[in-house]
Amino acid sequence: RFFGPANIPDTWSVKKVNPQSMVHLTEKPVELAARAIEYSSKPDENVLDLFGGSGSTMMACEQKGRRGFSMELDPHYCDVIVKRWEEATGRKAELEA
Repeated sequence: RFFGPANIPDTWSVKKVNPQSMVHLTEKPVELAARAIEYSSKPDENVLDLFGGSGSTMMACEQKGRRGFSMELDPHYCDVIVKRWEEATGRKAELEA
């Protein structure tokens, strides 16, 4: 389902991530993920990102009040995502398994 405005254009203009501050080769702006999440889910719903990368989707979930679940193959980027989330929220991540 779509929860965005009826008159939204097909293309979205968002500010690019500064290449000097990128922590992942294909890092996406949090604003891009946040908009997609806002338009396709409701607060407190689950959002799954199977390619976690730099954690932009997790940050967007935090901003938009969604429960974010992420997978990432590379252990280095798993650490990047956890650190980024901890710094953004002020909370400590817990490993469950």
